[in-house]
Amino acid sequence: MLSYIIYYIAHHPIVKMKMLKEIDSIFQGDIIRPITKDDFYNLKYCEAIVKEVARIFPIIYSTVRYIDEPKEIAGYQWPAGITFSINIKAIHNKDDYWEEPNKFNPDRWMDENFEPKKDSFIMFGRGLRLCPGSKLAMIELVCLMALLFRKYDINLVDMNSPVKTKCDGLLVCCVELLVEIKPRN
Repeated sequence: MLSYIIYYIAHHPIVKMKMLKEIDSIFQGDIIRPITKDDFYNLKYCEAIVKEVARIFPIIYSTVRYIDEPKEIAGYQWPAGITFSINIKAIHNKDDYWEEPNKFNPDRWMDENFEPKKDSFIMFGRGLRLCPGSKLAMIELVCLMALLFRKYDINLVDMNSPVKTKCDGLLVCCVELLVEIKPRN
């Protein structure tokens, strides 16, 4: 996920500028101070970037659900024993759910009144099958972004090179993303 975050930040300089402004306002140039709980809660734009990258480029494209009793779903009656494949990428890019779904726009998450439509954002699953580590994963991603970008300037070696990925049947993993890392001035 961090590779995809770096890729999208590098391709959107205004997003990078806003992120760095947020990080700099919180840490005031201190590149070694540990991140506190309050710091994490104030890294709202960094969290918005993580959510938007997960929406645009989910690392799990689909998931399955099994029904053990007859149910009506989407206006159809389904017998027990049916397994559904849920295409997360399609849901995250559906015009009915998202304004400009193919546009990378972390600012959509910054609106205080914004709430994704029900079941339209499946970063960590839904309902009873929600990933038990979802909160920890979000904390780790946001804090890692702040730790890296407050100290280093990270850019892609080749802006025209796509993210190279492979899918093992479940996860879509980045297998190559060449970056240049320099200390920030």
